[in-house]
Amino acid sequence: METSLAPSIQIPLPHGLTMLCGAHAVAGPMLDLCAQIALTRTLRILDCGNRSDMYYVAKELRFLTRDPAAALMRICLSRAFTCYQTAALLENTLGLRETPIFVFDLLTTFLDESVSLREAERLMTLCLTHLRQMSLENPVLVGIRPLAASTEARAGLLEQARTAADQWVVKEEPGPPALPNVSDEIQLPLF
Repeated sequence: METSLAPSIQIPLPHGLTMLCGAHAVAGPMLDLCAQIALTRTLRILDCGNRSDMYYVAKELRFLTRDPAAALMRICLSRAFTCYQTAALLENTLGLRETPIFVFDLLTTFLDESVSLREAERLMTLCLTHLRQMSLENPVLVGIRPLAASTEARAGLLEQARTAADQWVVKEEPGPPALPNVSDEIQLPLF
């Protein structure tokens, strides 16, 4: 079975650390892929941004199999709400072998302003080390969303993630239609 998330990401997923960057941390396509994989094997989801919608996965599985409950039982889901919890979840996942690992919205927990930038960078380095180690024995797929302008001070975290990845895929979302050019000299009437 071959399903494409992006031109270079196919089922079965190869071992290695693949990072997907896009709107909503590419949650929709990753959830579709989770449903496909759960048809035949166990997978582990680590959700850092509350993006794993299991109702969506269950709905998708109803179209793919007569027994969606059995497929859902193959999904092990854990959530992290802080960067400290993210590091702990990844550390506790290190022993897995031959199990696809999906990390949803990795950077979200690192944007907490109550955690210093230095501490966030230290924890990100630790998390990326864990992800690299896991990727030797497992396919690891990480969803990341581009950082907003308000989090510009933490842009180095995104660069750390990009550098650690074996494969970096940017999923482009169609944008709004372009507005016609209006000269600055013309004042448009309000009414």
